[in-house]
Amino acid sequence: MKDRSLASRLGALEPVSGLFVKMPAPAQVEMAGRAGFDFVLLDTEHGPGGGLELEHHLRAADAVGMPALVRVPSFDPGPILAALDGGARGVAVPHVIDGTTARAAVAAAHYPPLGRRGLALSTRAGGYGHVPLARHLEQAAAETLVFVQIEDAEAIDAAPGILTTTGVSGVLVGLNDLSISLGHPGDPEHPSVAAAVETIRATASAARVPVLVVVGSPAEARRWRSWGAAGIVFVAPQLTLAAFTSAVREDRASLTPQPPQAGPLAPSQVAAERLQLVLVPGMLCDADLWSEVSVRLSEWVRRRGARIDLDESVAAMAETVLASAPQRFALAGHSLGGIVCLEVIRRAPERVIGIALVNSSARPPDDQQLLQWERLHDEAEKGRFSQIAATQPDVLLPPARHSDRALRDRVEGMARSVGVEAFRRQLMAQRTRPDSRPWLAGIACPAIVIAGQDDDICPMAVQEELASGIAECRLERLAGCGHLAPLEQPEAVAERLLGWLSTLPQPSLPPSAAQFAGAGW
Repeated sequence: MKDRSLASRLGALEPVSGLFVKMPAPAQVEMAGRAGFDFVLLDTEHGPGGGLELEHHLRAADAVGMPALVRVPSFDPGPILAALDGGARGVAVPHVIDGTTARAAVAAAHYPPLGRRGLALSTRAGGYGHVPLARHLEQAAAETLVFVQIEDAEAIDAAPGILTTTGVSGVLVGLNDLSISLGHPGDPEHPSVAAAVETIRATASAARVPVLVVVGSPAEARRWRSWGAAGIVFVAPQLTLAAFTSAVREDRASLTPQPPQAGPLAPSQVAAERLQLVLVPGMLCDADLWSEVSVRLSEWVRRRGARIDLDESVAAMAETVLASAPQRFALAGHSLGGIVCLEVIRRAPERVIGIALVNSSARPPDDQQLLQWERLHDEAEKGRFSQIAATQPDVLLPPARHSDRALRDRVEGMARSVGVEAFRRQLMAQRTRPDSRPWLAGIACPAIVIAGQDDDICPMAVQEELASGIAECRLERLAGCGHLAPLEQPEAVAERLLGWLSTLPQPSLPPSAAQFAGAGW
């Protein structure tokens, strides 16, 4: 029978995923196993302590048949022995800086002849004396994992000696401490940090040992998988907080009063069976931009997202949107997404039944914008994307919202989720923006422009010009709103969109609804 232990899977460089438990919560360990994680990593360096508390977590992992690793505080033999005697399948050892500390970690984790671990079959690992000695030694030799954590500047040059140490099972990249050690705290995108991480990856690849990376979201996990990480360790508090936040947002969004009926059957209700709305985010925005608006529209239309992070021109972005869109659809775009929407309707007017443009423009770039984008591109190339992401709230939000910590975190979080490579592509696409003003009058479907009165990126004059150029268009001004209307005022944006959606053409309306299809809003 094929060996499917965690050690054998990691030895074969198979992809695995684990949960990083950083608080006293044995129930969370059990839930991780039921959710399908391959392992759990219990943090005793920055999390729960040892002793009985650790033992309860290890028992919880055993209860769901999930292997547990323990991050110990150091390569001191005492905590390593306690973790393994308690039933852990392995340890992650922080601040391993050279071959000497790597060998010390291995020696503490393994029995002779490889190490110097003390033997006691009376422990949990020994089945309290029930497991035969030969079987215990055989299993310990085959399945005990020792992950070294490289997170210090001096460890980078020593990486070959560390990762080729007999008994080292793999490496856990310590991004936070590594960035601090290299003089760039919290900036993993900095060239020197990125170069150090790449050295770790290349050295691990040459040594045929897996790399584990700690992440806070599935989006981060995808990036690190494509980079070459065999193991992804999700930070439990971040996943939990994200789930709580999402639930609260959706619940509060559901409290929004439904729009009044236009008659026996509202046009928006008739549309629910067939109307599809494609939502296009702006630059450095992800699906979170439209999330609260989307929930508010869910009873009236089918929503689907579109991506503008894959291409380097507005034309290519428009083709990507068209390729994933239904045959007939309504279109709503924010900022650069709105510019892409204009290109979509120019290319396929017969497929678009309505267009909504939020915080957007029909103008081509001016010289000042081109210079600004060139500067941002240079900053990104120099590894300063983290600083760019951190400034987005101050750039995009009105001053009155600058102190809104939750909103700031969402804006910065979207930028980091999009990432530096997509940001570079979007900057290149901005340079290709056409002048859409000459053909705005040719847009024949119902349109709406939703403008923020405090939008410094697309000022009111720009958005008024956009609305006035389209024959059948309504302009909605949102007081106190900056450049991120769907995020800043989701209820107001959803209300305006519902009014616009009710005017869109509906094929084969039943008689009871047809009389309302042309109603004003």
